[in-house]
Amino acid sequence: MAATSSVADLIASVRKAGGTICTDGDIIELAAPVPLPPDLVARIRQAKPEILVALSTRNDLAFKSGKAEPEDGAWWRREFTILSLRWLVAGRSKEETEQLAFNRLVVEWHKRHGERVPRHQCAGCGAPIGDVASLDFQDGNRVHFDARLDCLGRYGKRWRGWR
Repeated sequence: MAATSSVADLIASVRKAGGTICTDGDIIELAAPVPLPPDLVARIRQAKPEILVALSTRNDLAFKSGKAEPEDGAWWRREFTILSLRWLVAGRSKEETEQLAFNRLVVEWHKRHGERVPRHQCAGCGAPIGDVASLDFQDGNRVHFDARLDCLGRYGKRWRGWR
């Protein structure tokens, strides 16, 4: 198992290269304006379990303390640029990449700062979810998911601040 300082060094190496490293479940997502050195990528793969723990622990502590990072505009601009470049390289148009990057960052902001409704309660209508079908969102909120989709619409309006 890799030492904690070794994991911190790997994360710092990615950031020093201008990249970002984050988790999506049990997947490590790396993004950088230029390809990372192959030996760094190999070391990250080798230390994957420890990196997942380190990143999820840091995020959990940030959320619990109310100081979810990042708070500075530079991080958001850099992340927007990296996401846009990723989709541009994949062959999407400039307009499409900017919309995708913006949407991804809006979701990230809501995951960090958005309203949290208890899991047993619908984030759209406020009623208990119970045993009926529900739709779960990345920010931890849930809504009733029936044929009318009323709760989904209500939650969407509240989520966007349209009340």
